[in-house]
Amino acid sequence: MEAVRKLQCQPGGDFCQKIYIFRTDLVLSGLAISGGVDSMALAALCSQMHSSFSNTTNSLNLENHVSSLDFLRQVTFKAFVVDHGVRIGSAAEAQAVAKVLEEQGLKTTILKIKWPTSDKPAEMPNFESLARKYRYQVIGRACRDHGINSLFLAHHGDDQAETVMMRLINGHKRLGLVGMKSDSEIPECYGIHGVNGSGGITPEYWRGRNAPLQHKSRQPLPKVQLIPQPIPETGGIRVYRPFLGFGKERLIATCQAEGIEWFEDHTNMDPTLTSRNAIRHLYKSHTMPAALTKSALVKLSNRCRQLANTQLEMTEWCLSQCSIKWFDTRSGVLNVQFNDMNDPAIPVLTDKKLVAANVLKRIIMLVTPQEHVQTSVLHRTLKRVFPELWPSEELDFEPHNFTVAGVQFKCLTNGAKCEWFISRQPYSTSTAMPVINFPHRKEPSWSEWTLYDGRYWIRIQNHCKVPLFICPYRQEDHNMFKKSLPMKMQNPLHKLLKHIAPVDSRYTLPAIFGPGDDGKAIVLALPTLNIGPRKIENMVKWEVRYKKLYTAGLSLPSQLI
Repeated sequence: MEAVRKLQCQPGGDFCQKIYIFRTDLVLSGLAISGGVDSMALAALCSQMHSSFSNTTNSLNLENHVSSLDFLRQVTFKAFVVDHGVRIGSAAEAQAVAKVLEEQGLKTTILKIKWPTSDKPAEMPNFESLARKYRYQVIGRACRDHGINSLFLAHHGDDQAETVMMRLINGHKRLGLVGMKSDSEIPECYGIHGVNGSGGITPEYWRGRNAPLQHKSRQPLPKVQLIPQPIPETGGIRVYRPFLGFGKERLIATCQAEGIEWFEDHTNMDPTLTSRNAIRHLYKSHTMPAALTKSALVKLSNRCRQLANTQLEMTEWCLSQCSIKWFDTRSGVLNVQFNDMNDPAIPVLTDKKLVAANVLKRIIMLVTPQEHVQTSVLHRTLKRVFPELWPSEELDFEPHNFTVAGVQFKCLTNGAKCEWFISRQPYSTSTAMPVINFPHRKEPSWSEWTLYDGRYWIRIQNHCKVPLFICPYRQEDHNMFKKSLPMKMQNPLHKLLKHIAPVDSRYTLPAIFGPGDDGKAIVLALPTLNIGPRKIENMVKWEVRYKKLYTAGLSLPSQLI
């Protein structure tokens, strides 16, 4: 029987080729190390890569690898070990793991999870999902605080096969069987600034982009229209999985060949604890049918990934054919005319309904307050937006106003392809309003960036002697706020709201509230419009950014991309 080969850490070697593929923002990279054999193999290879290449010159016989060597030489790593604080001895084990890593020349930080609700978290019914969530969040914050934008994880081919098996059991098909991606945004960190889809705007970037945004309009615009729009956020931490193409046996061989100690978590062997553990036990104890072997499931995942990539390319092409006539981040609204899905340029074998759903989802994501939008909720909306996909059906509705996935659609024009005005869905009295509280501080300082309503990152500097808060602008607030403005601003405000936030969409704008003379809350400012009464800067300052936009294929105003 042929011996299992360890992974090679040299220019052109299998591991370095994987790292080179990811060559974006990797100059300082984080390593998530659990102490298991897979993560210790990752640590060993990264340690070797840094120590071997940092002082290597291009005078070696590496003509075919000069560019990769130039890149690999620049990469340094910092390891993070998470102590969940659940098992007896977990702190000592974390220290032991850190000691091995430090001996390999990897600077290491131990991170401890603070469980918020239970003295015995391991007994919670959703312990595994909570542990995953808190683990990613504590690592994500640590990466942000160390200026790290890239995090390496040690998931391998066996993990991928287990993931696909679990999704098969749960009834997923085709695109649901893609499995883990080799690179993606860090999971479980929604709403954490500088970790998820944010934190990439530097002061230099801000100064270069903070220019008045003008767009085509059918009507003359009020002067106040030239107020700069909140620019979309950039940045966030990405995770990379260089081992997905390798089985666990090669990681074991790597640790054995390098004499690297690893630490077994015996809870991973309990088949009654998690679904993944049960599947591992199944593979260990039984001979699986050929179609369900690990290698077969990994191949299935790869085929599904190729299908997903093809559909993504078609989706982005269709998005490029959509006409976004107006997009304003001050109110989070847009006008769009969707492409015709009967365009002869679309290949005949394309799943047009699926591509159309993806196009619709991408447009909705520009405006919705929701973190995710499932294409499964868009079926009826597809018939309204892409009626050409149902030529043999007599549709029982005409284009008109409707809501879906947290946004409101209004049809502006009739014809073969309607032009739509899309805005955040009006707030319902049956659901809680979004709110951010800002307490008074003796020494005014900037608050943390907070994600408001899933759309705006906002921070303020409260100079008042009372707490302030942000919540939606209300109809009953409008007249009083208008009167608080200088006379020369009142009419322009009316015209601006009529243009960029017509009718009920203006009552989805965030407003800064404080107590009035009678103690009742009054509007102090509309931060996304940068409008407030005279001398408002003596009371409160604010900064606003729109959520990160995913613009591949889209044609948006250049100031927003």
